Amino acid sequence: MPLSEPIHLSDYEELIREVLSSGGEFRLYPHGTSMLPLLRQGIDSVALRSLDRPPQKFDILFYKRQDGSFILHRVKEVTKDGLVLWGDNHTMLEYGVRDDMIIGYAARIFRGDNELDCQSFRYRVYLWIWQFKAIRNLVLPIAYYLRKEKNT
Repeated sequence: MPLSEPIHLSDYEELIREVLSSGGEFRLYPHGTSMLPLLRQGIDSVALRSLDRPPQKFDILFYKRQDGSFILHRVKEVTKDGLVLWGDNHTMLEYGVRDDMIIGYAARIFRGDNELDCQSFRYRVYLWIWQFKAIRNLVLPIAYYLRKEKNT
């Protein structure tokens, strides 16, 4: 049965924080395209956990911006001025994400019904290749074009 009202993460922020702070996991189904090709809206999900260590390069963090929006992006770099993050489907970087903005991190990733092994060779190759902005600048326009052609 379709929902009559849209779900807003802000309505569940307190619950999410409570689950994570008690050591639990919260399953999040991302909305949007910023983490493509890794996370597909309506298909894939992540299991969030509380981050009990300093953020590291390649972590996928769930955080809240100062404007109140909730974001799921990957750490590109850890600097003395904060974190530098970007979505896998973005070429623009977001600077200055602070530790106090972080709600949790993607401890597990699910592609459809299957858990992705984040230690697998295939995933590590994806991370290594995808970290280079030049590759994104080349691949993303081609992917957008192919997706547009497929949908027409």
